[in-house]
Formats: sequence, C-alpha cells, structure tokens
Amino acid sequence: MKWRVSIAVIAAICLGAAAARAEVVIGVGAVGPISPGAENEIVQEVGALPGVHATWIQPPSDVDDAVKRFVAVDARDRLDGIVVVSLPPDSFQVQQDSSEARFTGHYEIWTLNLSTLGEDHHQFTFSDTETVVSGPASFLSIPAQLFVERATGQKVLSTNSWQAYEAIQTRVEAKLVAATRLYLTTASIRDTQPLNLLTCAQALVDRGDSDAALLVFKTAGVDNPEVRRLMAAAEERLKRAKAEALLGQALGALAGGDQPEAGILLAAYERTPASEPARAAEIRAALGRGADHAMDPAERRALAASVPSLDQSAFVAMVSELFQAETGAKADQVILADRDVVIVAKEAGPGMKKHLDDFAAALGKAAYLTSLRCNCDAGAAVVPDPAGETLLRARYAPSFAKPEVGLP
Repeated sequence: MKWRVSIAVIAAICLGAAAARAEVVIGVGAVGPISPGAENEIVQEVGALPGVHATWIQPPSDVDDAVKRFVAVDARDRLDGIVVVSLPPDSFQVQQDSSEARFTGHYEIWTLNLSTLGEDHHQFTFSDTETVVSGPASFLSIPAQLFVERATGQKVLSTNSWQAYEAIQTRVEAKLVAATRLYLTTASIRDTQPLNLLTCAQALVDRGDSDAALLVFKTAGVDNPEVRRLMAAAEERLKRAKAEALLGQALGALAGGDQPEAGILLAAYERTPASEPARAAEIRAALGRGADHAMDPAERRALAASVPSLDQSAFVAMVSELFQAETGAKADQVILADRDVVIVAKEAGPGMKKHLDDFAAALGKAAYLTSLRCNCDAGAAVVPDPAGETLLRARYAPSFAKPEVGLP
C-alpha cells in the first residue's frame, strides 16, 4: 500500500510538465463507414468539452494497443484519453414494403482514460425510413453498404436509389452526432486529467499486463531511485500475474472439457515460482472426468476456489481458453466489466450455424464464471466485432441451477 501512495509524489516530480498543461488532449477515431464530414463534427463535439483539445487519430484495437501508441511514446505524441466511435455496416437491418424502406442499426462509443485505464462502452440504436418511389428491390440488395458510397465517394447504385441513400445517410449521421453530444454531457471522459505515467503503469500492474506496465515504467524514466523501487515491486507482482494467467488458462481448459490441455497448462503453472500448491491441487483433483458440457462437483469446487481471486488478465485468459475449448473458435478479444463479459469472435457467426450447442455451453459457463468472480448476477455475450450486434447472450445468478442462454 505504501508504494501506491508514493506514486502521486513521484508523478509530481517526474511529470510536472505534463500536469502543467492547460488542457487535456483526447484522441478521436472512427471505425466503420462514417463520412469525413460526420467525423469532423464528432471531433468538434469532443473538443467542445471544457478544457479539452480533440485531435483525430487512427483508433487503437484495444487497451494494450492504446497504451503502446499513445502512452509509452515521446511526450509530444502522448494523449490523455481516447474516444472511438463505431458504426458496423453489418449491424444494419432493412425491411421494406411497397411504399417504404425502414433501416435500423446501432452505433457505439468507447472511451478510455489513459491514466486510470477506466473504460466505458455505450451503444445507441437508431432507425430511419425512406419512401420508395421506384426500384424497391434495390434497397434490399446491399444493406451492408448503406454508408459506404458516400464515405468512399464510389457511386454503385442507380440514380434514384443513390439519392435515397444519400438522404438517409445525411439524416442518420445527424443522429449519430446528436447521440455523441448527448452522451458527452455525462460521460466519464469529462473527468480525464493530464496523463500520469505511473498511475497508468499501476493500472496495468493491477490488470496483470506485465509487458505494457514495464514499458510505461521505463518511459517514465528509471533515473529516480523511487521509480526503480516501484518498478521492482511491480516486477514481483507481475511475476505472480504471469503465473495467474497460466492458472486462468488451466481453469478455462478444465471448464471447457479439454482435459489434456488443462493438464499441460496446470503443469506449466506448477513450474512457476509463484504457483500455489493448494490451488493446483484443487484443479488436479478435478481432472479425469469425461470431456462434456456438464460440470461435476470437483470441477465446481476448483473453479469456486480460484476464480474469485484471479486478476483481470488471468480471468480474460480463462474465458478465452474456455471459449476455444468449447467451440473451437478463437476469441479475438474479451471485454470484462464488473458484472458482464463480452467475447469478441469473428468466427462466432459461421460457427454458431453449425455448432450452436457448443457456443451456448461456452457462453453459459462464461456467465457462471463471471458470477463467481463478482458473487453477483452476471451476464455474458458473444459479438462478431467490438461494435457488432450480439449473437448470443447468457445470464447467471448465484441462485440459478444453471445458466440461462438465448438469442438477444
């Protein structure tokens, strides 16, 4: 605890210049076919926040990418926070009758405070309609390319349809800008402070992200003896985090029914100096059952004994391993909140068409494990990309006999 308190003191010495800045710098990026005009308006909305200078960026893929690109870099290239807006073309739904075409879709805003690594994900659903004068079938031909034409400047529709889509995009993008403005009135990104490298490094340590944490510590400078001491303390913590990640993977393989892989990962965990024999023994006692979707009492005991104390990185590793063991599909990203976990998997859509039971079992177990972690009602979802539509959803509460899984 003492070394955490020291962070503020060292930050004042090492980062005084950054703290003296009159305004924070927030990078704004977009994913999906949003037109340059709408992008510029969104940047202006973020820049209108008190004490904020907004600048356009290529959006990072995740928190680690953001830290490496905007924190552990030259001071001139650092940011204090990030806002990324997403508009996935495949989220659009199109319906039409003889006189009208109706469009619905969703729009997501992701914010990240680069000092605390506090994240927020917020999604808006929007809709619009357009009267169909001629050629109604053309509205259904390329719904996934609703915005692509104006964003790219490539005209691929007939004149009448092009004009209709142009009108729709103008109205929908006005809604996106308005939704952004509404969200920013209470968004946590308003509380962003000038970047504090040591606070960021501590947040990475707490997440169990060893490589990024040490990179940020080194960026802060190792000439100061106190910073070196903090790095040494963090390195010990991060050694334990690497062991925890192996433990999480072993638990994920166990929950997913991959007995051989669980045994291999458990052995790797036991070889680490930071391993705990008692926790390993619980898992080893659960090995040996058949590979199926059901959890036996020994497995539940092993999970209940270890999951609540896993750090964020280890929990993410466990869910990723579980998902792959159950479904054979790779989790591209696991987004963890207090009571929910979202599994991002590009392979999920095609995979669910062939093996829906496997995906349902994996998602139900993910909700169960999240409930174990927080000792609360919890949820899990699988999406094809961070801003994509939910493909499958699960719920679990401590009072449930088994998870509830269904379509959103």
